[in-house]
Amino acid sequence: MTKREQRTFTDAFIESLKPKAAPYKRSETARRGEGRLIVRVLPKRKGQPVVKEFFYRYRPNGRDSMLALGRYDPKGENGGKTLKQINRLLNEKRTLQDTHGDVKAYELAKARQDALEARKGSFRQLLDAYVKSLEDAGKPSARQVKTLFKLHVLDPFPELAKASANEILPDDIQAILARMVKAGITRQVNVARSYLAAAFSFGAKADNDPRTLARDGVLFGLKSNPVSVVPRIAAYENTRERTLSEVELGACWKALDALPLVQRATIRLNLALACQRPKQLLRADWSSFDLEANTLLIRDAKGRGGSRDHLLPLTAFALEQLKPLRELNSTPDKDGKMPLPFSSDGKRPLALETLSKAVSEVSRELHKAEKIPAFQLRDLRRTAETMLQQLGVDREVRAHLLSHGRTSGVQGKHYERYDFLPEKRKALEKWARHLRAIIEGKPAAKVVKLRA
Repeated sequence: MTKREQRTFTDAFIESLKPKAAPYKRSETARRGEGRLIVRVLPKRKGQPVVKEFFYRYRPNGRDSMLALGRYDPKGENGGKTLKQINRLLNEKRTLQDTHGDVKAYELAKARQDALEARKGSFRQLLDAYVKSLEDAGKPSARQVKTLFKLHVLDPFPELAKASANEILPDDIQAILARMVKAGITRQVNVARSYLAAAFSFGAKADNDPRTLARDGVLFGLKSNPVSVVPRIAAYENTRERTLSEVELGACWKALDALPLVQRATIRLNLALACQRPKQLLRADWSSFDLEANTLLIRDAKGRGGSRDHLLPLTAFALEQLKPLRELNSTPDKDGKMPLPFSSDGKRPLALETLSKAVSEVSRELHKAEKIPAFQLRDLRRTAETMLQQLGVDREVRAHLLSHGRTSGVQGKHYERYDFLPEKRKALEKWARHLRAIIEGKPAAKVVKLRA
């Protein structure tokens, strides 16, 4: 044992070490291959206490390496450590050396992993980020998704919401959906499953988007989508095939008379337009109408890739249905602000649920009076397209008229900008004649396709 070595450090020994003009070290003895405890005494600065620092010295791969353990303070005050605390750290480092070899390399890797874990977003953050992405894209479903997550995930499962998104398991998704099933919810179960799957898919892509870390500093670290192995409940799909006959559609049109003016006129206008998606129609304001060119421009936000313009011609028949709404909601208020066209008070647009309930009520009354099978608002759109097909309207024209989407691929996405307005107008004129005949109870013309 040399002068620089001490068999076992004690408080008395450490306190006996006096500062010199230059730093110096003392070390404990240790077994061969075992890291040693080192104390370094620094020169005294005027007005400052003597500084004695502890280090763990070991030799990974035959080269000396030093790890700081802390500054000595016999009472463990002022950020310092007692000798007992230092010895506890020493034993931890020796254990790590026995287990991992290079302690410094192991601790650096662990620090990086801990920093990564600290940035990993929670399940709540994942769902919130997905809703924010829908809002940024102008998706009308954003509010519905936010409400669904709150009611069926975040509020009933607060602890799950706090967990890291990458810790969510298929069992957790099952628990969320099972709670909905027990509450008697059916179709919304599959809707919730779809949105949860979409949220995890969004999170996986966001992890690889440099804008995510720059903006939020949060990564989700998703290794898989836990929703993918949870099956949809086929019995809850409730795929509808209901279409109205000409007689049923005529009865429906007449029964709309029982509804309040705005509801009645809105549904009839949409029927005149061959049944556009009502949610998108209801968002239109008077600036969407060009009554000189007789067109209506609505924003179609359904599907991927953000919203797109959907231009519709207004036939004379459609303008007849629009007239009551113009008479009711076309006078500016005292501030010069125009009221909304599809609104009972001019300020708030009709809710989709209001129209849906109105059509369901009409259906119930027709079932009582004429035994007409039940139908819903969404069945009218299917009916309109079926009748357009029977009238010989080309499938591509129907697709553009009812905004089923633009051709996929680079060509459709970037270059095809023709709006099909003449073809749409011709189709809606044909539809208007057909619908007038139905309303008036006249036999509809039969269309016979000839073989080429």
